[in-house]
Amino acid sequence: MNIMRNVLLLMLTTFFISTSYAQNADVLNKYIVVLKPSTIPSVVASDIAQQANGRVGYIYENAIRGFSISIPEQALRGIRNNPNVLYVEQDLPITAFLQTFPTGVERIFANDVTLSINNTDDQHVDADVAVLDTGIDIDHPDLNVVGGANCLSYSGKSPWNRTYYCDETKGYDDDHYHGTHVAGTIGALDNDFGVVGVAPGVRLWAVKVLDSAGSGSLAGIIAGIDWVVKQGNIEVINMSLGGSGQSNAMDSSIKAAFEAGVFVVVASGNSNADSAGFTPANAPFAFTVSALADFDGLEGGYGSATCRSDEDDTLANFSNWGTPVDIAAPGVCITSTYPIEKGSYGTISGTSMASPHVAGAAALLASKENEPTQIENILITKGNSNWVDTSPDGVKEPLLDIQSAAFVPTLIDVNSSNENAPPAAQFNANCIDLTCTFDASASTDSDGTIVSYEWNFGDYSSGSGDIVVHVYGAYASYNVTLTVTDDKGAVDVYENTVNVSEPPAIVTESISMGKTWIARVSYSSGANISGTWSESGGSCTQTQCEIELAKKKASVVFTSDQNESVIIYKP
Repeated sequence: MNIMRNVLLLMLTTFFISTSYAQNADVLNKYIVVLKPSTIPSVVASDIAQQANGRVGYIYENAIRGFSISIPEQALRGIRNNPNVLYVEQDLPITAFLQTFPTGVERIFANDVTLSINNTDDQHVDADVAVLDTGIDIDHPDLNVVGGANCLSYSGKSPWNRTYYCDETKGYDDDHYHGTHVAGTIGALDNDFGVVGVAPGVRLWAVKVLDSAGSGSLAGIIAGIDWVVKQGNIEVINMSLGGSGQSNAMDSSIKAAFEAGVFVVVASGNSNADSAGFTPANAPFAFTVSALADFDGLEGGYGSATCRSDEDDTLANFSNWGTPVDIAAPGVCITSTYPIEKGSYGTISGTSMASPHVAGAAALLASKENEPTQIENILITKGNSNWVDTSPDGVKEPLLDIQSAAFVPTLIDVNSSNENAPPAAQFNANCIDLTCTFDASASTDSDGTIVSYEWNFGDYSSGSGDIVVHVYGAYASYNVTLTVTDDKGAVDVYENTVNVSEPPAIVTESISMGKTWIARVSYSSGANISGTWSESGGSCTQTQCEIELAKKKASVVFTSDQNESVIIYKP
């Protein structure tokens, strides 16, 4: 076993001279297409995009009727000649002196609704994330650093007499830059300047395990993990660090953290090699992240290289790969926070930059009291495959995607002296054939009242109210979402899959008992059944109902709770 001892744990970051080159034969240009009043914008946009090999952006249906589109220059004349089009004009860049929405955050489908982005530092994601790194700039105005520890601390003057430990009283400020950059991607504040993180305002814990040169030891990293587990209130660890080798001690530490309720996110490494040869990337209970090259925050592979040479929407050419990798996330040309004395903001690349995107997403899920196993499952199942895997192993991991309602976080109001507890959304569904009744009465608000219940039935239909009835058009499984809002504006979202299936047939039996006879009913599927008889004296167990009748009674009627009636005749 090749265990690192006091090995240089170089931060997984790469630096390149800025360069730019065309990625595609057809360079896409952005235009706004205005349509005639009688048209249906979504239909026309789809048709034109298909004909012009374009990419639709916005659909306009109110102030104007039209859409924005990116197309090759040679397709412009055809669009202008389309009989549905009034005119076409080139899209123009508009600049506001506000915070930047980094391309990495855009690429994972974070949006203003999911994260309640409003350029006002009024709400924070209610979760705790430990950044095991070079520290965090505790004075940075774009970060919510609530505590930490310096795990490079030691007692004893002589090197031979030193005892190292994690000291909460000594400085855990960042004397490099790496940890501050990582922290910003995780949780930079939603204010009116700088950048915004994946989990805006999340509580950040600076656990300094790397020195001013970005170096550390396996022992120090494990000490940092140990300190986090001891705290008992931190849900996520990010480790954008690593080195060659494998360590059972590291593996066991991460496993213990996972079992204690801490989700551990790590970078895969920047060697364009199999991550199985790097720790902590190869730890079985670590959630390992590779880096995507993305330059425009959009799908499609149309972005031109900016700060370094690479191909848009592919695995970054430095990123490690292999079986340990669980997910990919943006890690190229990521803008985030820097220590104030080094300019406050900077743009760098590496799997170090990919990992905190996932840690931020994990914090969103942790804010809703998801356990590590649930967080892992949601991150993987909600990921998308809209990227090109160029790794030698040929295994395409999911790309981080947080547009699902599952990622809508629990937020706390930072401007209120009496913090409002958000409501808790919950619903039950009861379906009879294609008709489903949705009951949200199980939703609660501990310190107020729920004032609205909004439904998305998963078939492009919606509704309002605490108890609603919806009729589906086909038997299928539907992802139903309930959004509840309390009297102070706090929101919670609950999503569940509802199976709408054809009801089973009722099977009848008639059994002669001499002077009496027994009528019995059950479902062909073996499902539980209940209902009423037209004569008194019947009873039901879980899977069948029966009644004993005199021979003179020729028949009896059974009506299920689903309002299905059958007649059973004397044998």
